Amino acid sequence: MTGAARAPLRVALVGPREQPFAGDPDREHRETMLRSYAEICDSVATFGSDFTLSREFLGIEYLAATLRRDGRIVRVLSAANEGLGDDALLAELLAFAPRIVGISVLYDLQLGNALVLARRLKAARPGLAIVFGGPLATALSQELLGTFAFVDYVVEGEGEAALSRLADAIEQGEAPRDVPALAHRGPGGVVRNPRGAPLDLDTLPHPARDGIASIRDRGLPAPSAYLTTSRGCKAFCTFCTVPGSVRSLKSGVYRMRDPVDVVDEIEELVRGHGVSRFYMADDNFLGYGEDSNARMHRFADEIIRRRLAIHFHAECRVDSLIPETLIRLRAAGFDQILFGLESGSPRTLKRWAKGQTVAQNEAAIALARRLRIEMMPSLILLDWESDLSEIAETVGFIERNQLWRSGQPLWLVNKLKVHCGTAAARRYDSVHGRPTLPAIGDSDADIHRWCETVTYQHVGIDDVYVAAFWRALNAAANRWSVLIDEVLPPFLKSLRSERRRGDRIELVRRLAAFRRSIGASLAVLMRLLINRAVALQRARVPRPDLRAVALAFAEARERRFFPEGLHVALQDTGRRRAVAGYAIGARLGEIVSPA
Repeated sequence: MTGAARAPLRVALVGPREQPFAGDPDREHRETMLRSYAEICDSVATFGSDFTLSREFLGIEYLAATLRRDGRIVRVLSAANEGLGDDALLAELLAFAPRIVGISVLYDLQLGNALVLARRLKAARPGLAIVFGGPLATALSQELLGTFAFVDYVVEGEGEAALSRLADAIEQGEAPRDVPALAHRGPGGVVRNPRGAPLDLDTLPHPARDGIASIRDRGLPAPSAYLTTSRGCKAFCTFCTVPGSVRSLKSGVYRMRDPVDVVDEIEELVRGHGVSRFYMADDNFLGYGEDSNARMHRFADEIIRRRLAIHFHAECRVDSLIPETLIRLRAAGFDQILFGLESGSPRTLKRWAKGQTVAQNEAAIALARRLRIEMMPSLILLDWESDLSEIAETVGFIERNQLWRSGQPLWLVNKLKVHCGTAAARRYDSVHGRPTLPAIGDSDADIHRWCETVTYQHVGIDDVYVAAFWRALNAAANRWSVLIDEVLPPFLKSLRSERRRGDRIELVRRLAAFRRSIGASLAVLMRLLINRAVALQRARVPRPDLRAVALAFAEARERRFFPEGLHVALQDTGRRRAVAGYAIGARLGEIVSPA
């Protein structure tokens, strides 16, 4: 455009809608209960349900801030937060008329809808440059570019420098050969450019907070925000995607931000958006060594000096704990910690290359409780290779440390998920072979089937007795999860609109008491099922099934509070019609009432 100012390049950044994979009875309820932000807000105040109110796409907000600093016009769209269906999201994007659309794919449930959206966009605007990024896209760059012609580029790892340079190349009509960390098609197939130097985090702008602004614009609360104080992790846990994200970074695998600048960002969010709680989205918040420890002290001291009345929680490795540092952080508002305990079995921890011991796990639990920091235990009960003795060790660990006393005891019911690009995926492939990917036709269903296969959705459990234990435990956990997360919130909301009648108040009290009892019941059920599974194994029962045992146990526990049956107590209120978007009657008949 000689003699005239060039119009700024328009870039849209998308957090795609999630969609659960269907047809798997062993899937955890948390993987199927996907709701918009508005729906979460509508049912949040139920027996202390711990929904993360902020569901920001922090990665694309960093990208947005970087591109805006370059003078680009950027639109950020989070489909889940904004409640956008496929047609509405496509319409918003086409109306914005971007030159580049970047789609962030963090994990498996987002991949199918991301690809369907990309195909529809390319069909509507063939000249559009479509870029995928995020941990899952990084792991699948070869497959995405080799299978889907409508995916033009994949950014592997950190995206700020890559997307900025790619925007320059597209604007100037140049080949992307010098864009770091970019995978693209070349004459001989897929080309993967070198990653480049790790980014200096202090050179990045604070992330754009379009997500929070959008939430507030719709009259919804936004009390929490995501934040990062560091990037990377030096550990090599086999199930984690982080080692793949920092692949080829010989230096700077773990990098830290200036703690004063971090607190500047916190203050901006407190003063400008009314945020009072922060989720530190670091891979390992506390970090490594004395430099990181000093950073934590400066961070805490700066919060206290500015008298910022905030609360924050973070994920930490148990081998990073220093009591004096935790005490200082506690004074600054650090009130909830998620420990990557993972297992109570030494053999399992070793197989997963966790780099920590059961004794370290137990010392970390004791320290958090002594400092009165609420602990959220991250635990994986089993993987496809587990045997009953390993699970028995972890069940004993749960009992010994009373992990079921956490605010979300059902989160203890986890099976290891095989993530693309991880050491666990490579181990699985070496034993069972790589998944055979289905052909892609013209339908969206073909794309979803491909995604289901490529993301290891059908990893079974090798040991039939372990599989019987898991199916029975997960069935009971799903039963209680549906009750807590889907049935009770709209049910209780409907009661609030009625007059305060004695029978209703008594019912709510019984429901609250039952909710508080679930953790202890879960621990007892785990012990019951592992003992039964061991007995079946010793008796060499050929087709073990413990689901009837779990169902009978769940019903007996429920009848302690509801002798008439929980489903009868709820149905007798006359609230069998859908309330606030949830079909209570159907859920009661399907899940809560006896089979």
